[in-house]
Amino acid sequence: MFLEKFIKKAFVSFYENNEKYTLLIEIIKNNKLIESEKKELNSKKELNKLIRDLKEDYPQNYISTILQTINQGVIPSCNKKSFLKNEIDIENINSICIKDRYSFFVSMYDLVKLKKEFKWDMDFIFSIFAPIDFYAKNKNNYMYVLILNTQIIIIAYKENIPIYADISFLEKEEILETNDNEDMELLEDIDIENEISEDIEDEADNISFEKSNGNLETTDTEFKITNILKESIKDYYENYSDDFLEKIVLLDTIEIGDTIKELIEDELLMESEIIQFDLLKTLNELAKGEINV
Repeated sequence: MFLEKFIKKAFVSFYENNEKYTLLIEIIKNNKLIESEKKELNSKKELNKLIRDLKEDYPQNYISTILQTINQGVIPSCNKKSFLKNEIDIENINSICIKDRYSFFVSMYDLVKLKKEFKWDMDFIFSIFAPIDFYAKNKNNYMYVLILNTQIIIIAYKENIPIYADISFLEKEEILETNDNEDMELLEDIDIENEISEDIEDEADNISFEKSNGNLETTDTEFKITNILKESIKDYYENYSDDFLEKIVLLDTIEIGDTIKELIEDELLMESEIIQFDLLKTLNELAKGEINV
């Protein structure tokens, strides 16, 4: 144990991001961070080489990532009967019980497939919901939304237990810019997953977000996210709980901007908050917790 404090440990987290790989390397010595570096790699080949080299330099290493497929979710129980009640095949999933109160589960097929994609052993593959749950401070009637470049991940809590979860995919965004004198009907021409729902279109004329230069700038992605949230909230109230959701917290990894906050509050009539979220650092913190660092 005396030698332990002199040994450098490498914590590496990564995830696929727009057909590239975003990666964070943190070097720990005597439980203190001594080096930190973020990288963006263009291919799996580059990632494999970097990890192999790093494993040679740091024999004590811990590699973490998230599973980004849709075949995963949350169950507000650790009882297998709850899985069966929700028609989840317990023979084909891997689940983990959190605090003896709720579970995250992922597809065993997706898990094995991800492991086979890389030329080295993976230490931790977390459910995409795990970093949200780890970070979430207030879990009573809050909805948390993790925003990635290509995905929107949602968890809604009731009495500190996640009872609703969803994963949606985003396409490449477009940016719309108009000035105050231009016709707001231009908003209806944005392609949001082929078309915005009719009620969003009907209300487009009432949306007004002005920058300091008097121009309106809103993105296709912001409308998509708002529309996804609208459907998720509807699903939540109709099928999961009639308790009032107090707040939507956006965990932003793409610097989406404040416009979406106004859009959510105008469209959904709910309080919202944007938090700049470091997903990679959170994954490393999860890994450290697993080995008690």
